[in-house]
Amino acid sequence: MDTDEYPSLPNLSQIHSRLASNSRRVEAAIDSQFDGIERLFSATTAEDWEAVAKATKYLANLEPDQIDSRVIRSARRLSQEIGSAASSVKRPKHLASLLEACRAVRKKGLQWNGQE
Repeated sequence: MDTDEYPSLPNLSQIHSRLASNSRRVEAAIDSQFDGIERLFSATTAEDWEAVAKATKYLANLEPDQIDSRVIRSARRLSQEIGSAASSVKRPKHLASLLEACRAVRKKGLQWNGQE
């Protein structure tokens, strides 16, 4: 049997190691997205506007390869609103669009993971 087409056992081990490493990086990136989204949901529910601002800033600073660009755009818009408004702002007007974008990402992630 000609084995030139098949990787050797040491090569398979290296490939497996790289795949496992890449898988951990992808999982960490996804988990960090949901952490930010979860923080935003929790802060909104508690009406903790300072925590909403922090979670919004976190989401606004993510890169497009880390989370849906709609979330980033909405977070940046809300972050600007919060930054330019007085500290007494309750329920910023762009919060609803950010929450909607986050829900869509969360639903897409749950469907992708087969959890819905």
